[in-house]
Amino acid sequence: MLEALNIDLEVDAPPNSELESLHLLKEVSLSVPQGHLMAIVGPSGCGKTTLLKVIAGILEQTDGDLKWEGRDLKEEEDLHPGELGYVPQFSVAHDLLTVEECIANSMSLRTQLPGTDEFEPKLDHILKTTGLMELADRRVKVLSGGQKRRLGLALELVTNPCLLLCDEVTSGLDPKSEQEITELLRVLARENKRRIVINVTHSLASLNAFDSVLVMYQGHLVYHGPPKLLTHYFSVEHPEDVYLRLTQREAQEWHESWQKKRSYYEEMLLQKPEASEPSTEEADAAKNEEPDALAPEELPSLVSQVFTLLHRRWTIFRRDRGQVWLHLAMLIGFPLLVVIFALDGIKPLQQLNQRQDQDIIYEMQRQAQHQLDQMQAGGIVSGLIMLQVVLVTLMASNNAAREIAGERLILEREKLGGLSSLAYVISKVLFLGVFVLAQSIWMGVFVDMIVGGLPGDLIVKLVLLVLASAAMTSICLGISALSRTPEKATILSIYLVGFQLPLSGAVLTLPDWLEGAVNPFIAAFWAWSGSLHSMSDTAFYEAVKRVTDTTLVAPELAAFILLAHVIIGLCMTYVGSKGSQWE
Repeated sequence: MLEALNIDLEVDAPPNSELESLHLLKEVSLSVPQGHLMAIVGPSGCGKTTLLKVIAGILEQTDGDLKWEGRDLKEEEDLHPGELGYVPQFSVAHDLLTVEECIANSMSLRTQLPGTDEFEPKLDHILKTTGLMELADRRVKVLSGGQKRRLGLALELVTNPCLLLCDEVTSGLDPKSEQEITELLRVLARENKRRIVINVTHSLASLNAFDSVLVMYQGHLVYHGPPKLLTHYFSVEHPEDVYLRLTQREAQEWHESWQKKRSYYEEMLLQKPEASEPSTEEADAAKNEEPDALAPEELPSLVSQVFTLLHRRWTIFRRDRGQVWLHLAMLIGFPLLVVIFALDGIKPLQQLNQRQDQDIIYEMQRQAQHQLDQMQAGGIVSGLIMLQVVLVTLMASNNAAREIAGERLILEREKLGGLSSLAYVISKVLFLGVFVLAQSIWMGVFVDMIVGGLPGDLIVKLVLLVLASAAMTSICLGISALSRTPEKATILSIYLVGFQLPLSGAVLTLPDWLEGAVNPFIAAFWAWSGSLHSMSDTAFYEAVKRVTDTTLVAPELAAFILLAHVIIGLCMTYVGSKGSQWE
């Protein structure tokens, strides 16, 4: 049985409000027996979804007790992820995956069934129960609204939850689809004798399919009883008239009236439902019910979750033709862009590179033309290095900015189901790490090869390019994890890259008092400065120093600072991924 005893939820009032706080829920008490299907209804903003999130553990009540089978969920152990299923209002599945792939991935992330003989039968059972068998090979993006709601239910059934919470899974559907989904919820409530199914809905059209109806109004519970008594209790002719009736009295009055009469209705709810002829779907569900349906599924290992997430991410990437072509265009086009800017300077650069240091120093002292050539070469070297660094950070920003923010609701649902935040972060690091290595190494090698060999140690420059890319990737990934929307994450990441060039000191020198304060935060500065310093044993170093007044740092120090950027970005990513950002 699910019991709520005087649940209150109080939050800070919005800025510029006369109130200090807002009560989203006030003294909500209810009891729901097992094998029960309950609807939560009420006007918009009355606390329906808030109550559901409190029951799910997404929000924590400020007062009151929530119990499951006599266990206090606030003081004692929470529900096992396998005991709880939460279906958000909108489908939270990746559009480029098929229905079967989505369910299989959910099973891999939440159970240890993959690789066992039980995996395929379980998958088929879920597809059949939710009516998705014929749609198994269709991608999510082509499903209708009702089909997506079925998929949302299917994703939660992989663990046979005994508490299934649905947030408006029937909203916005046509009458036929709404009736079908409601009937499916009824089947799911009957399939498992211990299961409680709760659905938040605006619609009052299919209430007779539910065992009980709970009415919320301005944070108060004002009715919880059989659907057939709803109109009688509120003295209206049709259920649709209830919302208008609620406005005729204060919420507190409705609540006080309910408190006087609740014991009678609760006794009716705790009685065994009248026997009725089971529908075909209910009969099939009972026939196919698994004997161990009530045992919580054991969660898979961290390594298993990482592998599942990584495989899923690569599958999505391969199917996103737009992203594939964009990455190929950047991988090929950006190094070409660097070379194009260097075309006029490649010849003198190659000539100077072929001379001995003593010859260059000697000619610098005696030939003004050679001095000009060296100045030109120094400017070219500095510019090429910085352009490579900036373009690499731009690619890194593009890779990571939307990576987490773009699938935030999916992440929240999967964390509620037992997904490890650490496994999620590791999978993102491994996935993006491939792009970091490919983009930065190819950039450095291609430009060096076309130019004919830039001065300095190629390995050192490649390492610094990789670290610059990794630093920007991790920071932007952290921004993505902390942002509520992908648009916000993208804008912040673009700003971050945009400031790299002007604040690096490669183009315009910053004032001394500002340079020391800004440089630690500019990844491009450290990769550029360390790469130029690696030329210190060549005559080009003097040429480079002539065209920049910015202090150049040793490659070892640059690498250390960039590694610090990587670590900070990964910490941001973990904290942001672990934190809750439900809408």
